[in-house]
Amino acid sequence: MSAEAGTPGVGDEQLAAELRRVLLVSSRVLRSHTASDEVSASQYSVLAYLERSGESTPGALASFEHVSPPVMTRILARLEEAGLVARSAHPQDGRQVLVSLTATGSELVRRGREERDEWLRGRIGEITDEERRTLGEAVAILRRTLVGPR
Repeated sequence: MSAEAGTPGVGDEQLAAELRRVLLVSSRVLRSHTASDEVSASQYSVLAYLERSGESTPGALASFEHVSPPVMTRILARLEEAGLVARSAHPQDGRQVLVSLTATGSELVRRGREERDEWLRGRIGEITDEERRTLGEAVAILRRTLVGPR
């Protein structure tokens, strides 16, 4: 964050622009720190979603990822071919399928999170105690402002 954006009295427009830049860059950096070169960032995102949700329909995954159904079909085909997801019949709707993680997919997500957490711990280990407290406060503000309640 620039010194100017970190000073009191900075306008909302400037603060929003700086926050957007920092979030975009940090998101790209975090995505680059995954435990596997075998999946793309969007494929990893689908795996992580499935890890959190347990299972999902391809349509819900496409909506979550903001991609078209044909794009999601290709992503899922690659993940299934790699043994990272499995498809099963939907219990209430015979026209639908459910997608879930395999044990291999779950392990890949776990390793990816560990790698990113390790990288972040290393970066946090380089800052002062005061900066660490400020960062903790910033995380709480970002969660409340951008993420909302879970």
